[in-house]
Amino acid sequence: MRSTLPGVWLIAAIAATGLSAQAQENHLTIAASLPLSGAQAEAGKEGQAIMQAQIEALNRQGGLGGRALTLKILDDGYDPQRAASNARQLIHEGAVALLNCWGTASCSAIQAELQQGQTPLVGVIAGAGSMRQQPGRYAYPLRASAQAEIAAMLQQMQTLGQQQIAIVHQNDGFGKDSLQIALSALAGAGHKPLATLAIEASGSNAPELAKQLAALPGLQAVIVLAGAPATIGLITRARQAQVGTQFYNLAAQASRAVVQGLGAHTRGTVFTTLVPSPWKSAVPAVKDYQQLLTQSGMPPASYLGLEVFLNTRTLLEAMRKAGPAASRIGLMAALDAMGEIRYGAMSLRFAMPRAGSSYVGLAVIDAGGHFRE
Repeated sequence: MRSTLPGVWLIAAIAATGLSAQAQENHLTIAASLPLSGAQAEAGKEGQAIMQAQIEALNRQGGLGGRALTLKILDDGYDPQRAASNARQLIHEGAVALLNCWGTASCSAIQAELQQGQTPLVGVIAGAGSMRQQPGRYAYPLRASAQAEIAAMLQQMQTLGQQQIAIVHQNDGFGKDSLQIALSALAGAGHKPLATLAIEASGSNAPELAKQLAALPGLQAVIVLAGAPATIGLITRARQAQVGTQFYNLAAQASRAVVQGLGAHTRGTVFTTLVPSPWKSAVPAVKDYQQLLTQSGMPPASYLGLEVFLNTRTLLEAMRKAGPAASRIGLMAALDAMGEIRYGAMSLRFAMPRAGSSYVGLAVIDAGGHFRE
């Protein structure tokens, strides 16, 4: 008996290898690096839940020509180096595509990995940085750029006659990139800001900046280019310092967390939006998103959630067109051939250079704490 055991184990190993290979052949893998820990963990987990629900729904319908789709997600903690390392690993392990890179720095960090691995990325949850300025061959962004967001803010300010403008930007790469975009947009409109102020990501210097804003003569509007903690801290402290002007914010801050953080100080706060309202079902894709959320345990509707849904939906549609034998090259050919992609007022084409949609809306917070466009 002892002499036969090695042979038994060898046969078992060969059989297991064959089964593994067969299972691999019956699956296609897409992948994502998300912030499931750290400062953006809540948002990352919301995105993960939506993506997973969409993949499961597709597989219940038979997958892609009988091939099941697998979603593999790695946590990057909102750290750009980890995001790049994750992208490298996921590409090496055979992902047909990456999905929904997260944040300006992380999206920029994975660009070299996309190029090296010749792997498409669909959905860029970032408006600034090198991924948006020079997305290259392999990135397929859907959302409008930060430049388009700031242009929409300025157009609204001009309509309201607001010319005395201050800019508050986060004191990091994201904030500095966004500041340069804002300064360029202002210069193009023939304006200079009354002041440009840097706020720490934590909002720790918000009291000092609020005093500086209160001292600016004739201030009519403030553009805020910062994350949630800094935005909440700045607007709260500014209101307490009797700064009554409107505050214009990027779409990334149009979230439940910011509404709750602002509390009684939501009035006069404006947000750009990059997707249709997730609460209006007149758009078929929005209705599908709402139906997905009726599943148990899904997060409530949000702009971010709808954006993740639309990014994922676009990739899945391209994979259907590419067919069950989809390769990276075949998938890119399908993406390139999709023509106009329309989700309500949001429309785009994946023609080079890929700039994403031109759609930017504006929303405010009503007395009930809800976003109104």
